[in-house]
Amino acid sequence: MAGTSQSVANEAIFLMGGNQPPVSAGAPNFDGSTAGVALQQLYTPCVQTVAKEFGWDFARNCVALSLTGNTPTDPSWPYEYTYPTNGVEVWQLVPNAISDANNPAPIRWAVGNNLVATTQTKVIWTNLKNALANYNNVPTEATWDVLFREAVVRLLASELSTALAGKPDTEGLFIQTSGSFEQIAETRKG
Repeated sequence: MAGTSQSVANEAIFLMGGNQPPVSAGAPNFDGSTAGVALQQLYTPCVQTVAKEFGWDFARNCVALSLTGNTPTDPSWPYEYTYPTNGVEVWQLVPNAISDANNPAPIRWAVGNNLVATTQTKVIWTNLKNALANYNNVPTEATWDVLFREAVVRLLASELSTALAGKPDTEGLFIQTSGSFEQIAETRKG
C-alpha cells in the first residue's frame, strides 16, 4: 500500500467500519467530507502521539540547533536554543565534534519555554556550545515502520469512530488493540 497520509487515513476509515466513504485528499487539508473535516483535527495529533511513545529508529534525524539570542538567566544553562520546529521529541544533544568516540561525555540539558522576540517559544537549555540534537522529526508516511503505521491507523480509527459515528464500544476495542501493537513495538526495541 502506498505510504501517504491519504492511504493511512483511508485505512483507518475502513477499519472503523460504518461504510464511511474514503477521503480523496491527504493531510493537512484532506477533503471537505465529514471524515476529511475530522481528519484535519485528528491526523497530526494521532501521528505525534504514537511518535512520542517510543524512540522509533526510522524517525531519527540530527540537526544543528539555533541559538535564541536571549541572555542566559541561569548560570548552569549558558546556552538557549530554539526547539526544532519539526521536532516531536528531542532524544539527546551531542557536540558537533566528539573527542573520544568510545567514551562520549553525557550532555546535560532541559526543555522549557521562554520569550524569544516577544513570542513564547519552546526552547532547550544546555551547557553545550554549538549543540546538535538527535530527535524525532516524524518523516513522511513513505518511510514509516510497519508497526508505527499500524499503531497510527488503529489510534486514528479509534478517534474517528467517536468523532464520526459516536461508537464508544468500537473506540474501546481499537484502544485495546493499538496497545497490543505498541507492546509489540516495545519488545522489538528490547
